[in-house]
Amino acid sequence: MDPYAFLQNTVLFPLGLSAHKTPAASPLPGHLLAMTGMAGHWAAVGLLVAAGIGFAVSLIVRPPADARAAAGRLALGLAVMFTLAPATRWGYFVYPIGLAGWMVLTRPPAPDGADRGEARPVAVPAQAGSRA
Repeated sequence: MDPYAFLQNTVLFPLGLSAHKTPAASPLPGHLLAMTGMAGHWAAVGLLVAAGIGFAVSLIVRPPADARAAAGRLALGLAVMFTLAPATRWGYFVYPIGLAGWMVLTRPPAPDGADRGEARPVAVPAQAGSRA
């Protein structure tokens, strides 16, 4: 209901641009880069923006075929962006992990009972000079 609070919590805080700083900063690449000073902070923000643009372009160039493919792309995009964010926490990774878990739970069954651990017959190639 509060657009400014939404902006503060979802954009400015992860970028390290809000008045509130996190005491639980994790030593991920974006945070480590931002700790080197203002130039490092803006380099981390630039990498984060470049990653976001890269994922947006990938969605346009090669759109996901179904919901599972979209979830996989989203999980990868979130993981990369959380890794590059200047102010990030390990807890943010629960979102891509949740998406990956959903993908495992909704995977289609493998043919021939392979998903139940049943043995499948293996075709053995015929030897040269033998009768098949």
